[in-house]
Amino acid sequence: MLTYVLPAIAVMTIGGMALRMWYRSWRRRRIAARRRVEAPNSHYSSKGVRNQEDRERWGDIRLPTLHPLNQEEVVRLLETVDVEGVNALSGKDRLFLDNMTIARMSY
Repeated sequence: MLTYVLPAIAVMTIGGMALRMWYRSWRRRRIAARRRVEAPNSHYSSKGVRNQEDRERWGDIRLPTLHPLNQEEVVRLLETVDVEGVNALSGKDRLFLDNMTIARMSY
């Protein structure tokens, strides 16, 4: 019985090590394939840059051209952005401000 146990343990050990080496190389290849390196001046910009661009665009909203209710909401949201930052806005608030700028870009 001992003659079968030692070779079985040796085979399992070697097989386990081979499996681990294969998994590590597979994982390394998978991570390398998913890695995305951006070229300089590419279309990608970081979240901070996008937030800054959004804030600048929202600052150009012409309040006199808006309905009084929309004026109040835009002022409230811009004050929130000034105090707490762009990340304090919900997606709904960002969409509202974007709608106020996009519709008036032709003026």
